[in-house]
Amino acid sequence: MKYRPHQRKKAVALLLTFSTLPSLAAAQNYDALIVAAREGNNAPALRFFDGEAARRTLSASEIADWLQIANWAGNDRQVVAVWQRYDRQVTLPVRGLQAVAGSLRNLHQWQSSLALWQRALVREPSNDDLYSGYLMTLADAGRSAQALPLAQQRVGQAATAHRWLDLSYVQFAAGKKEDALLSASQAELRFSGDRQIEQNYLNALSLNRVSGPALLQAAHAGPDAAQLRRLQRDAVAEKVRIAFAPSRSEAERFTVADRALADYQPLLAAWQHDPAAHSDYQQARIDRLGALVARSRMQEAVDEYQRLTAEGTVIPTYARRWVAAAFLWLRQPDRAVALYQSLSPETSSSPLSRTEQSDLFYALAEDEQPDAARRQSDRFVASSPYLLNIFGSPERVPNDDWLDAQQLQVQSALLHDDLPAAQQQAEHLARTAPGNQGLQIDVASLWLTRGWPRRAEAELKRVESMEPRSLGLETQQGLTALELQEWRQADLLADDVIERQPESRSTQRLDRLRDVYRYAELRVQGEHGINSDSPVSGANDLSLDALLYSPPIEENWRVFTGLSFADSEFSEGRGINRSVRGGVEYRARDNWAEAELNGQRYGSGQKIGARLSGWHDFSDSWRIGGSAERLMREAPLQALRNGITVNGGNLWARWRQSERREWQVSVAPSWFSDGNNRVEWSVDGSERLTSGARYTLDFTPNISGSHNSKTDTPYYSPSRDLAVVPALSLDHLMYRHYQTEWSQQVELGAGTYWQQGQGSGAVTTVSYGQRVRWNDVLDTGVKLTWDKRPYDGVREQNLSVSFDMNYRF
Repeated sequence: MKYRPHQRKKAVALLLTFSTLPSLAAAQNYDALIVAAREGNNAPALRFFDGEAARRTLSASEIADWLQIANWAGNDRQVVAVWQRYDRQVTLPVRGLQAVAGSLRNLHQWQSSLALWQRALVREPSNDDLYSGYLMTLADAGRSAQALPLAQQRVGQAATAHRWLDLSYVQFAAGKKEDALLSASQAELRFSGDRQIEQNYLNALSLNRVSGPALLQAAHAGPDAAQLRRLQRDAVAEKVRIAFAPSRSEAERFTVADRALADYQPLLAAWQHDPAAHSDYQQARIDRLGALVARSRMQEAVDEYQRLTAEGTVIPTYARRWVAAAFLWLRQPDRAVALYQSLSPETSSSPLSRTEQSDLFYALAEDEQPDAARRQSDRFVASSPYLLNIFGSPERVPNDDWLDAQQLQVQSALLHDDLPAAQQQAEHLARTAPGNQGLQIDVASLWLTRGWPRRAEAELKRVESMEPRSLGLETQQGLTALELQEWRQADLLADDVIERQPESRSTQRLDRLRDVYRYAELRVQGEHGINSDSPVSGANDLSLDALLYSPPIEENWRVFTGLSFADSEFSEGRGINRSVRGGVEYRARDNWAEAELNGQRYGSGQKIGARLSGWHDFSDSWRIGGSAERLMREAPLQALRNGITVNGGNLWARWRQSERREWQVSVAPSWFSDGNNRVEWSVDGSERLTSGARYTLDFTPNISGSHNSKTDTPYYSPSRDLAVVPALSLDHLMYRHYQTEWSQQVELGAGTYWQQGQGSGAVTTVSYGQRVRWNDVLDTGVKLTWDKRPYDGVREQNLSVSFDMNYRF
């Protein structure tokens, strides 16, 4: 059959139609691969390009698609490899160059990436996406000096959303976080509603630690669950940071910390059992440590820290600083020192703040490492110049750290018992800053330490007008009032400061000392002769004395009662004295007095005695005192053994310059019932020779003498005698932990004793003792004494042990 012409044309057309069907199907399949890749399913497209590249030559458009999809998939090395394979064979579309430049940027191949961005910009100079990539690559490469002007220029030409975003990115990469936030906020202000703009603004707020507004911004940006948790965590952490800042008033000092702790409760409850939120849960627990410390809940902070470390959680530097402060507050200075030292510049990227520098010093001091504390203060001084150069300021400004470092130098001198140097430094600081109340308070505290409470009181009164209700001022005034026996004033001050800031260690200390003053008091002392043959003490002598004081009555008064016992053996027999006593004590400013009645039993019958004692302070240096006594309980036991009683008294004057120098003169007349009249006198001194953090060495001379009107007595009664015994006294601190102290004392003396009619002879005395001050209420001591001296021309020796205890309850 022959085809007519028109039938032939129809056949050709049909053949052509059927021949295009496979290419249409292939095109549709290709488009589907591209669409799937755009939706995140990259693997089919990448397999397709791998297979096609092995079978045939790909077009420039296909190569560009391959590069883009591989870039979307994050296969940066594959992108670079494909580009290097085809770069010299075809001219790639700009989108292909853009993909390669982006991958090179991801691989930190800055120069190659910048070169490709520039090639693409030559072909499409108005393409904002290319400029964005170019600017971000410059910023990532650290070429901010080149990127910033270009980004600013582009915003000036046309302030589009993308150009604001570019500028924000470049500014942040240049370390200008605040400028980056400003640019991001400008973009958000002009183009609100754009999801990319909102997300960038959210990131800028978060990176600038503006966490509260960032959490509010999250409602517009629509973050995912992980980012929302981070924002919630950061918002509460911001409150923790603010909690450490000074508050507007004392009443509000815990407000922010309480809010932070309240905010953590629902977050921790929600995240605790969510595996996806585990890291946020742990981080929130770490940040919560700061809120606990700011709230002065130190034990809770330490307990949580120990739980975290037991779980293997790595505690960051900033949180370890909080925990170190908590350990120091809890009087665990060894742990505080370990944590602070782990934050040294060698192990931490950020140096210790001035507060932490001070805390490390006090931790070392309270851990009884005085030399290490001095080195710490010296380092702080060396790193704290008086003036600082501030960027942008033509003049240098005072450095607050310098003053803190100088104050630590004062404390370091105190720690090493160099009080004169500490006083000189403190007074210099106060004199050069007369408007700084804290420095004046420091001087007053130092004067109180040196034993000058009236001088300290006057200074505190002088600076009271600067800030009358300063906690530091009132606390120091309270301590001074206790020293001056101004009980009512001390009570008022202690009540005020403990009500206003009960968590403060200094106010707690004042309150504790005030409470100790209110306690009852038991004093016990005794002495036993181990080996003695002197005519004064006899042989196997034993004396005990116990005195019990009541708590204060009407602030100034205490009643007391006591028992005493003395026993010794003499050539004529055994001497015993038992006594019961009671009386009243009066303590007030500048004055002290006691009146006592006692019943004594020695020999036969009961005898009633009385005593009146007192002293008066004229100043911080001068004190004069005396006593008068009927039937002296301290009468020679040998005289009592022979039925001889003694009435007498004494008068004394003490001059005290400071802890380094003190002298006392006393005279004591007594009248024996056998007609003997005795007058004793003495001069005692104490001169500090040297001292350190754990020891003091004093020169303690004694000159004494007596005169008796009768010598033919059954007790030792030289007509005249004189003793000159210079001595050295060493006090060595062996252990100390806050109010607990254990020390030992050594005294060595050698001199001469002269007795009328018997000539002179050597006097030697050696003693060794130990004292334990267990706390504020219990103090005990024991001492072993050996001395050898002449009596009536014969050198006698005496070995005795003595003890004493003072307990308040």
